[in-house]
Amino acid sequence: MNPIREFLIDVNSSSSSSSSSSSNTSSSSSSSNSSSAENSSDSDDEHNLNILFPILQILLGGRKRHRIENFIEVVHSWTDAEFKEHLRLQRVIAVTLVDELANSGVLPEQTFGRPKISAEWSFYITLWFLANTEPYRTLSDRFDVSISSIFRVIRRVMAWIMTKLDNIIKWPEGPAIIQASQGFENKRGIRNCIGAIDCTHIIIQQPKENAADYCNRRKCFSIILQAVVTSNMSFTNIYCGEPGSLHDARVLRRSSLHQESQNNTEQLFPNTTFILGDSAYPSLSWLVPPFRNNGHLTAQQLEFNYLHSSTRMAIERAFGVLKGRFRRLKFFNELRDLKFIVQVVVACCVLHNICINGLDDGMDFYADDDLNININNIEGNYNERNDNDRRMNLFYEMFPQ
Repeated sequence: MNPIREFLIDVNSSSSSSSSSSSNTSSSSSSSNSSSAENSSDSDDEHNLNILFPILQILLGGRKRHRIENFIEVVHSWTDAEFKEHLRLQRVIAVTLVDELANSGVLPEQTFGRPKISAEWSFYITLWFLANTEPYRTLSDRFDVSISSIFRVIRRVMAWIMTKLDNIIKWPEGPAIIQASQGFENKRGIRNCIGAIDCTHIIIQQPKENAADYCNRRKCFSIILQAVVTSNMSFTNIYCGEPGSLHDARVLRRSSLHQESQNNTEQLFPNTTFILGDSAYPSLSWLVPPFRNNGHLTAQQLEFNYLHSSTRMAIERAFGVLKGRFRRLKFFNELRDLKFIVQVVVACCVLHNICINGLDDGMDFYADDDLNININNIEGNYNERNDNDRRMNLFYEMFPQ
């Protein structure tokens, strides 16, 4: 079995179907396996940090560290706008999550002689970690706690955020399908669309194993995040961890979304609903790409492609907001634990949805996602007319012959 599969986290499409229930069990098991493996990994990584940090100080020539005292008071003094600028969440959302974290039992009551780090401080350390690309050493100085404590706190808070996964990232069902469809129709008039799908790359350092698998077409190392969003940029399905060398269409085929959609199309896409994808994707009964522009498209097909592209922009905006809000996703400069990197990416997606649900779309953080690496899909996106082709049916609905 390919070892890279061990790092995958796949948030499934529907909790109501029997196949999905089994997949959800698999996903939960994957998360708990990550948690148990994490404890061992935490111990090893923390041990390494405790050894390497004094060496780093010596190599830096004994440079004096500038710790920031009472930084929590600085945070408390921020205006709501300053709080959001630095920690990337609205204060009211962050305070609610701090209360939930404090009551979760995740943080230890006994610290065995170490200073206790409160739920508030733990959450703010994690938010700062996600909002910036600062190394652990700088985080340690800023929050005036040891590097090993920073490392331990972030792991625990990430594990807690992951417990919210199934309740926060959900495939639309019932009234939510109508709402999702209406949202896209209001954009450019495309009816029955309930999502837009695409992939983005998360840059990582060169892995120790299977490095060539992770080298993408831009000659940098990455893992892939595949996501489906609604018109308001809320994630309804995510699949993360495939190596950067894979094509978007192949990532889709390896995800449970593809298997479940092929086997349970009517349940996941009732009343001929569908999702939109770019030209990297095949044309399926539940997935509609644009027409391949081979220089011979009609004026109506070109107009179809324009409406398709402008409607599909919801997924591009979502990736731009996600990486603009949580800048850690732009490059993991210290972490090499792929399993934990995937967990960080998924946790950011969960927080993204929590913000969307709290009416904070994050567009003030939007930055162009320049790591959407696509090439034309020669395997499945073709322009032949087929009465069973959902794309052609949609085209005829929009442009009656």
